[in-house]
Amino acid sequence: MRAWLVAVYGTLKEGRYNHKIYLTGERPVCRGSVDLPFRMYANDEYPMIVPSNELHPIWVEVFQVDELKLRELDALELPYGYRRETVCLENFATEAEIYVYPAPAPPGFRLVEAGDWGA
Repeated sequence: MRAWLVAVYGTLKEGRYNHKIYLTGERPVCRGSVDLPFRMYANDEYPMIVPSNELHPIWVEVFQVDELKLRELDALELPYGYRRETVCLENFATEAEIYVYPAPAPPGFRLVEAGDWGA
């Protein structure tokens, strides 16, 4: 079965509530700030990244998952309007999947300038 790398930046990070449900016991293979063509926005419950014409820092944790786990993560994210994209994580010399909100951030979301939700 194929292994996938998934970069997470919000509720799937270690210590967050969705990590305990979907990635319990899993440790990131790497973590850190990467420059990506997205901006991060958040409300009081979760962040989202939306497309940008410029690169911005986004703090990610990268997990290796199998096909079944990837489908579980899709089932979590896709119904809320996110889409999964493949991005190049130059800092880690690899590509990974990441969940992106393809439209402008909804009302009530504020810019997270540093790209690190919960910092």
